[in-house]
Amino acid sequence: MDDLKARYSGARVLITGGMGFIGSNLAHRLLELGADITIVDSCVEGQGANPFNVADIKDQIKLYIYDLRDRGPMASVVKDKEYIFNLAAFTSHIRSYENPLEDLEVNCRSHLIFLETLRKHNPGAKVVYTGSRCQYGRAQYLPIDEEHPFNVVDINGAHKAAVEYYHRLHELHFGMRCLRVRLANIFGPRHQMNHSKQGFLNWFIRVAILQDTIQVFGDGSQLRDFLYVDDAVEAILLLAARDECYGEAFNLGSGKPLSVLESARKVAELTGCSYCLTPFPSEYAAVEVGDLYLDIAKIQRAIPWEPQVDFDEGLARTVDFYRRFGEHYWECEGFESFDRAAAGSSGNPTHLPYDDKVR
Repeated sequence: MDDLKARYSGARVLITGGMGFIGSNLAHRLLELGADITIVDSCVEGQGANPFNVADIKDQIKLYIYDLRDRGPMASVVKDKEYIFNLAAFTSHIRSYENPLEDLEVNCRSHLIFLETLRKHNPGAKVVYTGSRCQYGRAQYLPIDEEHPFNVVDINGAHKAAVEYYHRLHELHFGMRCLRVRLANIFGPRHQMNHSKQGFLNWFIRVAILQDTIQVFGDGSQLRDFLYVDDAVEAILLLAARDECYGEAFNLGSGKPLSVLESARKVAELTGCSYCLTPFPSEYAAVEVGDLYLDIAKIQRAIPWEPQVDFDEGLARTVDFYRRFGEHYWECEGFESFDRAAAGSSGNPTHLPYDDKVR
């Protein structure tokens, strides 16, 4: 912690997608380290942005409702930043099939425009891009290391892979400093909970807290790699603090696979709810990849990091959080009017600071 505090205290940091799950947890941690934080989020409904995620820190940060494609406003935001954590993304595999052109626009074109804005206005910034395990698709071998080919099975995964290549090409051709992180199943507080199309564990938790029955698709035997969000944030900050990590890609997971069925059983035991097996809906079966867990040897060689929160402890913390604050997540209360207020007649966000929008 002392090393991170020395590195980030007073550092000018930008977090894109900072009202979402990982971005807001990252913002809270960076505040503890004394960073000067700016958050940008387009606040697209249903994608994880939630005013409650930053309600307790909004007076300590600068937060703007911008889209990465808004070159003028974004130019003014990026020009003096030392670190840029690029977490903005659509993350729903199902939604990417329902509207692939929307996913292309938000997950590809927006990032290419953003990188070009950076190249013009702040090419020396240190950029961290968070991709996903979905870039690997179906595993050819396990655990999956960084040399595993991309074998995507859905539109969202294809676009995540493309954006990683955009960052890599800006390193190679324009001398920018980027590092790329491929995330496993990250879980914990501040995840969106108002629909089931972004990860299953958060939905299991919501269903359980509301005392309904958790539905596990298939036989639940498929293995996944769960990592608590605090551990993910710490690893990302440690990577970003090391110059030698730029130009590289790193898997980020727990290194301890757990079956979907076992995760459901643990949620049920903790909450007193029930679970059952049910056939895969067709739209979910189309993007199911089977066993998928990551080799984390490379990241552990690069930084002094080991997950500190095991699945059971992380699950208990997460359930406790949503038992206390679930009303702010079940329907994302207040977000719909907030989103409408942020949108102009063209559908693009207007450019006002957070405080001018929400109060």
